[in-house]
Amino acid sequence: MNLVIVESPTKAKTLSGILGKDFVVRASMGHVRDLPKSGLGVDVEHDFAPEYVVPDKAKKTLTELRKYAKDADMVVLATDPDREGEAIAWHLKELLKLKEAGYGRAVFHEITKSAVQESFTNQGKIDGKLVDAQQARRVLDRLVGYKLSPLLWKKVRFGLSAGRVQSVAVKLVVERERARTVFTPVEYWSVEGLFDHAAGKVTAALVEQAGKKQELASKQEVAKVVDALQGGRFTVAKITKTQKQKRPYPPLKTSTLQQSASNVFGYPAYKTMKAAQLLFEKGLITYHRTDSLNLAAQFIDAVRDFVATTYSPAHLPESPNYYKNASKNAQEAHEAIRITSLSLAPGTADIAKLSVEEQKVYGLIWRRSLECQMAPAVYDATAVDIVSEHGYGFRASGSVIKFAGWLALTNMPGGEEEEETQNLLPDMAQGDSVKLVKLDPAQHFTQPPARYTDASLIKALEELGVGRPSTYAPTIQTIQQRGYVEKENRSFKPLDVAYVVIDLLNTHFSNIVDYEFTARMEEELDEVALGKLKWQPMIKEFYEPFAQVVKHKDAELKKQDITFLGNSDELCPKCGKTLMFKLGKFGKFLSCSDYPTCDFAKPIEETITSLVDEHGNTVPQAPEVHDYGKCEVCAEGDYILRVGRFGKFLACSRYPACKSTKPFLVKVGVKCPECTEGELVVKKGKGRTFYGCSRYPECKYSTWKKPAPAVTEG
Repeated sequence: MNLVIVESPTKAKTLSGILGKDFVVRASMGHVRDLPKSGLGVDVEHDFAPEYVVPDKAKKTLTELRKYAKDADMVVLATDPDREGEAIAWHLKELLKLKEAGYGRAVFHEITKSAVQESFTNQGKIDGKLVDAQQARRVLDRLVGYKLSPLLWKKVRFGLSAGRVQSVAVKLVVERERARTVFTPVEYWSVEGLFDHAAGKVTAALVEQAGKKQELASKQEVAKVVDALQGGRFTVAKITKTQKQKRPYPPLKTSTLQQSASNVFGYPAYKTMKAAQLLFEKGLITYHRTDSLNLAAQFIDAVRDFVATTYSPAHLPESPNYYKNASKNAQEAHEAIRITSLSLAPGTADIAKLSVEEQKVYGLIWRRSLECQMAPAVYDATAVDIVSEHGYGFRASGSVIKFAGWLALTNMPGGEEEEETQNLLPDMAQGDSVKLVKLDPAQHFTQPPARYTDASLIKALEELGVGRPSTYAPTIQTIQQRGYVEKENRSFKPLDVAYVVIDLLNTHFSNIVDYEFTARMEEELDEVALGKLKWQPMIKEFYEPFAQVVKHKDAELKKQDITFLGNSDELCPKCGKTLMFKLGKFGKFLSCSDYPTCDFAKPIEETITSLVDEHGNTVPQAPEVHDYGKCEVCAEGDYILRVGRFGKFLACSRYPACKSTKPFLVKVGVKCPECTEGELVVKKGKGRTFYGCSRYPECKYSTWKKPAPAVTEG
């Protein structure tokens, strides 16, 4: 009997169907050994040796694996083909006490019959360099997290965390928000004209005056231009015809898969990666943690045959398309993410059995796998310049698809829809007269830099060389769960604690959030994986000065200085000094600037929000006022809405004199269908929203489906 060990039951089921009865396939359920949850878990005095433990949840699985391994003729470690998978294989070898002759390492990038059989025929051994790289990352992140996090607990707020990649991600969000705050909108105007030609009407934009670019900054300037144009004669001065190409997008890698799913479906990165993981384990796509843009020659040949047969040979370039990766630290050893079978198109019976998320992600991958090898789309582009007798120039642009090329996939099921922007212009000739029908002036304002979304944040991290493809999804989840950022219309908005922590790190631990430093650490981890660098000296060079700074700052820094969020325009009612905004356990509050001499403090509730009017001006708005009732403990204060680590809650307005709190419930306006006494309220679980009875735990009714009535707060 041969024992094969993989990470998950889904992967085990797929492999069992390929390998047959001579193999027993079992799942390790992820890592079977890791650093302890509590304590540093790294012996800094002895070459940073990791102090691994077997988690309680893995003990039963490990016992079963030991029993199978004892009776097996050969143990094949078939974990994922990356550093994490290599580390899992190494931990299994150590814990199962496998001898060199008694185990093999099977590495495959797709779970298909041919790939699996080839890997089992050509088994190797565990790559110690990849294991070292994984251990180095794990140890490095543990040292940063377990040294910095307690400092943040003492100096800012309990429950916070810091990390190389997550802190850089928060810094990006904070810097973008600060750029938005100081941004001043600038007014500008555009003018479009509707012209009548014998062959039809055409819309053109005002672009120049007397050969100079026309820039209009006010309504008064626009009025002068409109007056000058009224009743004038207009002539077609020039017609320019060109042929343009639109090339297909490259094949998908981890970061661009996450970006595409975010842009097209609004999926957060973790949801995309979860769907991709299942697609890989079911044998439908190649390995989904990769930053390579390479494709196997055999697959390219198959795609070219498919395209030539399904469409035409003209839909293929003369030779295959190859793509170069522009991102920092890209590793080209693996393939890009692609489908494993051209016969399984979106909408076919086997794909229709997948979950909705899996079908959508598969559709993206299927389409990109084909289109990246197709010919460019060809457009006939036309530009018509219309000039007035006073020298004002208008331009109309049109384009028509001459040859669809890769855009022929637009009408295929699944995947991104590419907009076919076609604009037919009337058939005109140079020198023709046209008549002005009407002018349409429009006011605009320059916009502040957009907040980061999942897609743009991942793109920024990749361009900076921060983190690896596998780290983006958990990083984004962590900064949300830790209360650094919140999502507002799919975009990340920093919370007060993010400003405090980033300012602290920028001032006292600048290398931790320095983009170049963090990218350089990634490069060194890659060098460890290639065997060019030993990981212990690398860790030592970073850790020793870092530990000294942490120790020094722990003694030096005072919480009241760090949690400062700015001065208010209020004076302390006790001593007359200025009140300051400070960050506390339950969010922002007002504190006397003479603290600790004066101990006056009071909680605050956001009372003003701002909107931007049609002219781009910020207008204060009073929000909807909620009455949450009197405090049930002291009966003097009122309950007000606060935001803490775990979201919104109600707290007494007399805090800290009264520390009464109670849950904040978002009611749906529907009675519980099970007990008929409670109301359905919005709840959060594992990053997902569901609806449960307000009488929990007396009534445990819950549902994922959103009830119909509108949500109300209370």
